[in-house]
Amino acid sequence: MQNKYKILLILFTIAHALCAQVSAPIQYRVPVETYVRSYVEPRLQTWLKWDRYEESTQQYKERTNETNRTAQIKKWENEALTIYKKKYTETINWDQFHIEGDYDPDNECFLIRSEQFGQLTVKVPRGKTAKEFIAYFDSAQVSSPDFYFADNYIGLDKLTFTLPNGQQAVYDSREQNTYAHLTISYDPELLNLADLNIKNREQKPVQHIKPQKLSDVDMQIPQTEIVNDETYAVIIGNEHYHYESQTRFSGNDAKVFYQYCTNTLGIPSRNIFSKTDATYGDMLTSIQFLKNAVKAKSGKVHLLFYFSGHGMSDIKTNGMHLLPVDCSSTTLQAALKAENLYRELADMQALSATVFLDACFSGKSDEGALTALVDGAGIEVTPRKEMLSGNLVVFSATTDAEIAYPYEEKQHRMFTYFLLKKLQESKGSTSYADLATYLINNVKSHAFDVNRKMQTPQVQTSKAISEVWKNWKLIKE
Repeated sequence: MQNKYKILLILFTIAHALCAQVSAPIQYRVPVETYVRSYVEPRLQTWLKWDRYEESTQQYKERTNETNRTAQIKKWENEALTIYKKKYTETINWDQFHIEGDYDPDNECFLIRSEQFGQLTVKVPRGKTAKEFIAYFDSAQVSSPDFYFADNYIGLDKLTFTLPNGQQAVYDSREQNTYAHLTISYDPELLNLADLNIKNREQKPVQHIKPQKLSDVDMQIPQTEIVNDETYAVIIGNEHYHYESQTRFSGNDAKVFYQYCTNTLGIPSRNIFSKTDATYGDMLTSIQFLKNAVKAKSGKVHLLFYFSGHGMSDIKTNGMHLLPVDCSSTTLQAALKAENLYRELADMQALSATVFLDACFSGKSDEGALTALVDGAGIEVTPRKEMLSGNLVVFSATTDAEIAYPYEEKQHRMFTYFLLKKLQESKGSTSYADLATYLINNVKSHAFDVNRKMQTPQVQTSKAISEVWKNWKLIKE
């Protein structure tokens, strides 16, 4: 898409205050551009969908012409900014304002400091008004906040201070305002009317990106002569999402982990359910595969469940979900609840059940925010820790609201790369305790070195195995 199709959203920014210093803008948890785009694009996708039973081809083209499309985008942009401001307002402690320094009689203003906004200058006339303002400021009420946006930041634009005697003073950053343009680039396929596919505008185009080179863990995969026919595994790598951003290297993660399962851990291929870009139906089928195996073997089996892809927590309950490729983070009814997965694995009563999750559940990803951040009750979601039962161990790529990052140089997700590396170095014969220590130390260190971000894997177990899980191994010798 040419630059002429980019939508320009004119947003206020601050250049100079009337006197002294002005507060610097504060970055919100989700950048403004990301928030607006993730609000607009799903609505635009729905709006562009053609129902042949309701309108003719000509009616569809007239409804979705460039003028109407631009008007709809502008409407949704304004809605997104209104919601964004409201959510931001709810995070502010409005009691954290105090007067700093003496009154400036030349410029007739007070300097007010806030922990969240820094220094603000408020115009107050000389004389009795200024004296009463400083005398009663500690009892002042703040109201009518407004904000401006610039370069994906949000700053305080306007705020009213009301004293007990009714006197008001207003902080206003726009007395000498300039303008900045924030360019929001939407999915080009949604903006090019000439290329619209009237039959189906529901899914985003999928680009299959092949790894550029083999990583060190992709080569010299250890071979074992052991036949680990008591272990059954599910391996899912979801990379090419229909309604969300792609995850980097999840497909390659699943492919190579499968090779380690068969070659290094000795699991027969017939014992493995492996799927890249799994739908919700595929994921339910994979769980049934494990149930059938446990039933057929009278519980005398070990279970392994690996997932690389997007995760999301329910904004209301904070419950974690694994996203199939045909599910949006806004429709978690069609996603696999981690709580249900853990319960079903525990209820199977296998000899052991091990889960590896290379996903994060905060609604953020290395490619940007998921669309559920827009419609939920909060900007950032902290996933709820699920209670485990049975013979279950869960290795997760992140802790709390962290992001699971890719390791670009190695063409794998960071967590999976070091999982594979430990299997390579130990030839599969590593205890769970050693594996946990290795993953936590290496992922945490390399995530900071490579991405300058924190990523801390965690291990959860049920109380039933709290004393024995550390000695478990993936390869059954």
